[in-house]
Parts: sequence; C-alpha cells; structure tokens
Amino acid sequence: MADRASGNARSLQGLAAILAALSLALFAWIYAGFARAFSAAAAGQSMLDTRIGGYESEDVVAMLRYLKDHPDPASILHSMYLGPELVFPLVLGGLLFCLMRLVGPGGFFFGRPIPPGATAVIFCLPIFYTVVDYAENIAGLMLYPPATPSDATVSLLASLLPVIVRLKFLTLVVTVILLARFAIFRYLSQDGSRPS
Repeated sequence: MADRASGNARSLQGLAAILAALSLALFAWIYAGFARAFSAAAAGQSMLDTRIGGYESEDVVAMLRYLKDHPDPASILHSMYLGPELVFPLVLGGLLFCLMRLVGPGGFFFGRPIPPGATAVIFCLPIFYTVVDYAENIAGLMLYPPATPSDATVSLLASLLPVIVRLKFLTLVVTVILLARFAIFRYLSQDGSRPS
C-alpha cells in the first residue's frame, strides 16, 4: 500500500513538473510572441489581458474602437486567443490542481480543522480559474475584430469583461496563497513529515 501511494505521489510530481514546464513555455510564447508584438503594433498600448490590475468597461470600448481601425494588433490578439490561449488556461489550472493535491490541503483555520466541505471548495479553485479564463477568452473572441458584435453585445461584454478578469486574477492569487499556506503547514507539521 505504501509503495502504491509513493508511486502515485511520484506520478503526480512528474505530471506537475510537465505542466509547470508547459505553463512556462506557453507564458513565454504569449508574452514574447503576442503581448510584445501587440504593443509594438499598437504604438505602445498593452492588450487588456495583460493588465493585472484589471480594467474598466470604458477601456474595453476604447480598445474595441482602436482595434477596428488598426487591423494588425487586432490580428495579433485574435491569433493569441486561437493559439496559446486555447491551451494555457487548462495547463495552468491543471498545474494548480496537481500542486494542490501534492501539498494536500490541511491544517487549521482559526484553531479549527479545515472541514471536508471547505477542502472540496479549495480543490474547485483551479477549476474555477480555468473556466473564468476561458470565459474571458471567449468574450474577447466575440468582441474584438474580426468579430462584428451588435451594440447590445458590446455593451454586455464591456460590462462583463472587467468582472471576469478580476475574478480570474482573484482566483489565481487566492489559489497561490492557499498553496503556499498548505506547503508551509505541511513543512512545519508536528509529525516531522516534510514535502518531497
């Protein structure tokens, strides 16, 4: 039984290493191949997807107007959505889920053990991140050229995208903080076990 658990942990570690390498490669491709090219083609503007602090609906409408008049940055953004952004959310979400399995959520919050229901919610965070990231990408494909959305669609997506991007980054940050907390708790656990 111990051999099987050890083998599963090694398999999970291997999968996490592969997903980490893929995440880094895709991130580098997105940044070097698309974000920098977009900025160069758009006279120094950055694409909304790279604004970690978020953006407002006015920014979405302004970007839409700009991209309608400038086909090169619009083409770069569209290619990113249909290129690495088709895979990146899934790979990063899978990595976060594997890391969560490896560190094993446990410990105490406010002096009480983490209940099983909370553990289930914690494991859903990487999945939620993936869904929200794909929602942002789909909204971008529906909004920006070559798409020709109606005024109602523009209004709806311009109001939804700022919320979606904040949810995406909030979920990512909370997941990383919880991973760090659980890893530290596991390392400092009183039974002397340390993460491998």
